[in-house]
Amino acid sequence: NQGPHCKPGDKADLNVKNIQRTVLMMGRSTEQIADVPCGNTVALVGIDQYLLKSGTITTIDSAHNIADMKYSVSPVVKVAVKVKDGKDLPKLVEGLKKLSKSDPLVVCTTEESGEHVIAGCGELH
Repeated sequence: NQGPHCKPGDKADLNVKNIQRTVLMMGRSTEQIADVPCGNTVALVGIDQYLLKSGTITTIDSAHNIADMKYSVSPVVKVAVKVKDGKDLPKLVEGLKKLSKSDPLVVCTTEESGEHVIAGCGELH
């Protein structure tokens, strides 16, 4: 996995890991598969801790990164979230990390006051 700042031949922002499973996504159901035909959306199990929003997955050491996508939209909806019970704060923080990682148009921040803010491009985010 090459992170967005990886340069060919450089070890910075480079993680060499094995993919545990490849899973074909079909609506609510999933199916483990050995290879993937073009045009399918799949999940790769075992590398999520090494990717943050984008990266290049390759088996070639000298491969160049696929460029990050540039979006012409900015977050316009901001919502502050908090837990009802303080003991659930670690769960909230972990959930916000997962949300931020999985959606490139969502930004999760913690204000100086300790308030957690989710910013997105619309209410559906």
